[in-house]
Amino acid sequence: MNRTLAFVRRVIAEKRVVALLLAIGLIVDAGLYALVVYPEFVRVENAGLRAAAASAGLEAARRRFETARLAADGMARAEAGLLAFHQEILPRDLAGARALTFARLAGLASEHALLMERRASATDREEDSLLGRLQVSMLLSGAYRDIRRFIHAIETAPEFLVIEEIVLSRGDESEDGEVLNLMLSTYYRHHDHAERVEP
Repeated sequence: MNRTLAFVRRVIAEKRVVALLLAIGLIVDAGLYALVVYPEFVRVENAGLRAAAASAGLEAARRRFETARLAADGMARAEAGLLAFHQEILPRDLAGARALTFARLAGLASEHALLMERRASATDREEDSLLGRLQVSMLLSGAYRDIRRFIHAIETAPEFLVIEEIVLSRGDESEDGEVLNLMLSTYYRHHDHAERVEP
């Protein structure tokens, strides 16, 4: 170690000008690195981080836009489907709803050998609704298998009929068969309500 240190001192003493130039060069290099290169490196690094954050933000915005677009498309399809349902499936008015339920249900009861003993109806409508509801209650009697087929025919009918309540009981001892108390509803377009116009 002493020999190495002595050798370095001797080289510096003999080559003082070269050693001084090397020391000045190292100081200038360190100064340039500290004052120019490192700040530029940090600036470029920060710009890269900002670009990556902007790219991630752009991708997140694209995903949100796509989600919103799909939701808007879904709502448009749902509105179109609802409009088609209102125009093509639901009766146009109360008279159409009564014709649909009374004629169709009487025909189905007759077709399935059921005796219609009583039938009643009532209408109602929620405030600000475009639809009215016709609720029909029926008392039918007949064989159990015919009642099951009648209910199946209602459930699979192309008309929009909603079975709300079914009460099945045994007939009197003098009667052979079952008694069906059925409550169902259909909806119809209510024309008293003005069309809503979006601003």
